[in-house]
Amino acid sequence: MSDSPVCPPGGLRRAALYGWLSALVAAVLTAVALIPTAPAVAAAATGSALPGTVSTPFPARGEGYHCFRIPALVTTKSGDLLAFAEGRVATCSDVGHNDIVVKRSTDGGKTWGPLAVVVGKDDTDAHGNPAPVVDAVTGRVSLLYATSTWSGTAGAPVRGTRGVRVVHSVDNGAGWQPSVALPQLKPAGWVWVSTGPGHGIQLTHGAHRGRLVVPGDHTATGNKAGAQLYYSDDGGLTWTLGATSNVDQAAAYPAELTVAETAGGSLYVNARSSARCDTEEHRLDATSADGGATFAAPFKPVAGLDTSPVFGSLLGLRPAAADGRRERILFSAPARLGPNTLEDRRELAVRSSYDEGRTWQTEGTLVVPGRAGYSDLTLLPSGAVGMLHETAGNIPHGTVAFVSFTESDMDAAKTGLRSPRTADTGPNGNGNHAVVHGGAVLGDRGTGKAMTFDGKDDYLRLVSCSDSLKVKDQDFTVTAWFRHSSTTGALPIVWAYGMEDSDPAKNVRQFWLKAEPGKGIMRAAISTDGAYAEVKTNSSYNDGKWHHAVFKREGAKLVLSVDGTAFTANAPAGDITPPGEFSIHVGARPDFPNQPVGVGELFNGGLDDVRIFRRALTAEEAGRVKDGALDVANDKESVRLGFSTIG
Repeated sequence: MSDSPVCPPGGLRRAALYGWLSALVAAVLTAVALIPTAPAVAAAATGSALPGTVSTPFPARGEGYHCFRIPALVTTKSGDLLAFAEGRVATCSDVGHNDIVVKRSTDGGKTWGPLAVVVGKDDTDAHGNPAPVVDAVTGRVSLLYATSTWSGTAGAPVRGTRGVRVVHSVDNGAGWQPSVALPQLKPAGWVWVSTGPGHGIQLTHGAHRGRLVVPGDHTATGNKAGAQLYYSDDGGLTWTLGATSNVDQAAAYPAELTVAETAGGSLYVNARSSARCDTEEHRLDATSADGGATFAAPFKPVAGLDTSPVFGSLLGLRPAAADGRRERILFSAPARLGPNTLEDRRELAVRSSYDEGRTWQTEGTLVVPGRAGYSDLTLLPSGAVGMLHETAGNIPHGTVAFVSFTESDMDAAKTGLRSPRTADTGPNGNGNHAVVHGGAVLGDRGTGKAMTFDGKDDYLRLVSCSDSLKVKDQDFTVTAWFRHSSTTGALPIVWAYGMEDSDPAKNVRQFWLKAEPGKGIMRAAISTDGAYAEVKTNSSYNDGKWHHAVFKREGAKLVLSVDGTAFTANAPAGDITPPGEFSIHVGARPDFPNQPVGVGELFNGGLDDVRIFRRALTAEEAGRVKDGALDVANDKESVRLGFSTIG
């Protein structure tokens, strides 16, 4: 690089760094202990979220941009906050005319200065993934980012070759030096390369004290992909490619890394997993004991850290535990488990690890109850935590907002974040367990148990999107016991895959079964790529008694039977399983809780013994299922929700 050093490297520089950071850590720990809990924060027993957004530095449709995405946040040496984002000009697409923009706050995020374009002011290229890091001695801010040209149209963009570059600021983000290419950070054979997103860190302990570390990811020839760390030992003047993970794309591989320092100057790295289906684990992690030069072992799944496919941010709140309290690492990301990158980005929360990332608490602090996406954390000079995050109304991004809270705020609002499950008890070990939402509880059906729904916010989701749940273009059967006494509305029993009821001509791949007391019927439907068909009964069976429903596609027929009485309709051939990730909802439409005003389709009553088979059951077999037989078509049984336990 052609930049001149701001201060000399070596022992004098490292000694100054260590002294400065030690003083900072001591001051922060004192501030955290002294800052009072905000009175607006509810007690832990209520499980409520923290107070609302403090400020909105990047509102959607603001300042000449269509939307803002990919937040990154750092605190400068002077204590100012720098909030970065991608300013997406024409659309909200990852590929297109995207700038990297910044705003600065001098009052802890309460207000923000004017928007400045850091990268992209004089071109229309696709710049993205801002990854800033601050050198604590010089105050120099280095912003690594990924960039490429693009072609085509805004509606159908094609990305060009992508590389890594860096820009610097030596005046707390007020001005930025010219961008410099970093070709050494993209080895031959890498196809895609990226940075962050989110902040990098500076090591404060160990042999590599003072080192700057910024994470990234890549894809490579030979269907390889993985993660990497970039580091600098001269305050950001030069950069080296360090630890690299490169595995087959057919396996789960890490992307969009975030990193925190642990005891002795080691690194804990947490990454978004490429695996969306056949797993409930959407995070991978690894460590580095040599300051980011190598990974100590391959990335492995993180158990018990429920989230959707999304970037999340780490922050070492007390990595050294200098005051005798337990060390604490924070992780921010949506806490809603699910495979979908849009629908499942909800319930943005902060969770904690007290053992350097080996385990994560299932309790945490809910920051945004609704839709929210990427987030990034920083430590404020006051000792409070600042969070920059994506949010919007009916989608999880578009606006980038800021909120701050203290450690005592977090602990006062702590609540359970991991939703309970009810087990798939089928014979094939598919593990298609259902996540329980709202307050759904176990009730009684005869001498056994059943799931009870209140019609307000209770529903279940099967989120594994495993191969065993794919009906595809074959015959199938859904069976369920149900009981309700509603006289209005519609009550979904099972709704699989896509969601389109108001305009069946859109042919979203799906199947569903529901009672419609408002119309005095039960109805079931399927959609393929080219056709829609439905079958309905002449009653909604809203007498408060238990009834058994069987819905199947059998050749060219749809059959809906209730208590053995069958109704039929013509059925189209074709695949009804989406090509990508999916969920199966029990007791709700897939768009809950984002249903249009006045829709309110939620089951109100009881459901039991929900099963799905990958073939059409005969009438005799369906009768045996109704009688409770457990040995019916086991070789084709995808899921069996017996609702005997919640845990």
